[in-house]
Amino acid sequence: MRWRNWAGNQRADGIDVRRPRTTGEIATVLHEASVAGRRVRPIGSGHSFSGIGRPEQVQLVLDRHADLVDLTADGLVTVQAGMPLHRLNAVLAREGWALTNLGDIDRQTVAGALSTGTHGTGARFGGLATQVRALQLVTADGAVLDCSATVEPEVFAAARVGLGALGVLATVTLQAEPAFALQMDERPMPLAEVLEDLDGFMTSTDHVEFHWFPHTDMCLAKRNTRVPVSA
Repeated sequence: MRWRNWAGNQRADGIDVRRPRTTGEIATVLHEASVAGRRVRPIGSGHSFSGIGRPEQVQLVLDRHADLVDLTADGLVTVQAGMPLHRLNAVLAREGWALTNLGDIDRQTVAGALSTGTHGTGARFGGLATQVRALQLVTADGAVLDCSATVEPEVFAAARVGLGALGVLATVTLQAEPAFALQMDERPMPLAEVLEDLDGFMTSTDHVEFHWFPHTDMCLAKRNTRVPVSA
């Protein structure tokens, strides 16, 4: 089997690909690999340009472990770890919910985005890891740990941005919030003007970022303000 990431700068050949459908099947793959002395690398959408997802021997693909598990009346959503963010967003939107903060790309899986520290913008809003309320982790020996702030709290804290080092995420529970829309304002600005009052600029509305154009004195300022969905 040949694999490459989205950017094409990470590749692997001759790997053993496994596509488990359940947490139990994930545990079996990890246990068998541990006994055989083989290394397992889980992969999501392959969006990362680093070598973190490049498989060496066994690649664990979770595209068949990607369903909605539960969505409660107070916005707690539990999904299997292979669900892509764009599918989760659609599920939440249909029920009037949204995730608090996301990055620019929605092709990643929930587990992949979480494990690699995906974040959005906004001084008042944390990244994806801050929205996690519980997770299920399968360790290298096939054991299944249910983790939260009160159950296995140290593992929970580390696994929220675990880089795949602690095991394989099987399910993730996130806290959603009532759906909102974003009013976008993008414009060129002198870089000096942005830097003159950087704190003020970064807190001027809900979500703020800027992109400097190298070898110029200009940048693109991007501001997104939360508004009601009906606005």
